[in-house]
Amino acid sequence: MVRKNVKHPSVIVLLTASLIFFFCCPAAFSSTTAKIIIAKDGGGRGLIEDTLPAITLAAAEGAEYIEFHVMMTSDNELILFQDLTLDRLSNIEELFPGRSREDGSYYVADFSLREINQLRLTDDEGNNPPLSLAIPTLDDTFSLIHRLESTLHRQSGITLEIKYPWFYTDAGKDISSATLTTLARFGYTDQSSKLYIQCFDPEELQRIHNRLLPEKQMDLPLIQLIDSNDGMETKQKNLETYSPYNYDWLYTNSGLKMVAGYASVIGLVGDKVVDNSGNLLLTDYISAAHRYGLQVFVTSLDNQAGQLPDFADSLFSLLTFYLQNVEMNGFYTNAFTETKIITDRFKSDKDEKNKLPPLFSSPNLPPLSDFSEREEEITQ
Repeated sequence: MVRKNVKHPSVIVLLTASLIFFFCCPAAFSSTTAKIIIAKDGGGRGLIEDTLPAITLAAAEGAEYIEFHVMMTSDNELILFQDLTLDRLSNIEELFPGRSREDGSYYVADFSLREINQLRLTDDEGNNPPLSLAIPTLDDTFSLIHRLESTLHRQSGITLEIKYPWFYTDAGKDISSATLTTLARFGYTDQSSKLYIQCFDPEELQRIHNRLLPEKQMDLPLIQLIDSNDGMETKQKNLETYSPYNYDWLYTNSGLKMVAGYASVIGLVGDKVVDNSGNLLLTDYISAAHRYGLQVFVTSLDNQAGQLPDFADSLFSLLTFYLQNVEMNGFYTNAFTETKIITDRFKSDKDEKNKLPPLFSSPNLPPLSDFSEREEEITQ
């Protein structure tokens, strides 16, 4: 019996549906997992960074993790502040004239907690009316977070950065040990605490991992932040002289292997990952980090005018670029709510794609000529 040469609709339907899905949902074809979203600088978002109101707002808006920074006063009290000096963000010169060092700056480590409590943070964002807030202690911060967790009925993740340990070591102070003691007092002792310790100083992170955590019977994940070699964050002492820390060794295979021995995460600045024109810079390095069991976070994913690279006209386009092209595990951002929505939608698209039959889910569709040949076979 000779079959009539009738068009078979199934191939055309499948082809059309697949093409529609492919072109309408390109993000769905990039591999993704749940991303860690960190509200940077205490979740400032128009409030002053590292303050209790900023942290409260971030927690109320559902920030999964909140980043804040720890400094030490002259009487060894821990406060939330991220600059080595008080010049940029406080009225220190007005209240304590003549207390600067020879370089003209007012260093946090030169003032007691009683003196720090007299200061008011100044709003450097040009907002009107300006805010005037106090510098919080680490104890006050954790007390607030615990109260917020009880009120909001959810745990707040924390990335706590120990600032300038090299500076405090030179002054005979151990900011890392004091920080861990406070963490233990508030119940942050192990992996279930949902708390990362981060630092730009590789030598200090190794000391924390190899000595301080075991001594205090604690087990907390560490984040190795990597900066440029300008010495703004970390210095190292050679022959009694401090010079800018050189991070170049961290970009080698042996360096990655060493970092994997003490840290769980590497934090990279965005412009180290992709340049202003959208060219990927460290794809092999990031893949190697994952092979060694390290996660990779990108820092300073901003949603502010002048902060976006030239190739991205919005946070959405910048974040979509990362999700489609770079296997990042987490993002530090001032736009944590928007980032969470975008990454969750991206993951949802990916999960939905994985539920489809192979023809729908695979982006490697055969050429149109192959479908024509297959259709001819069916209709003969």
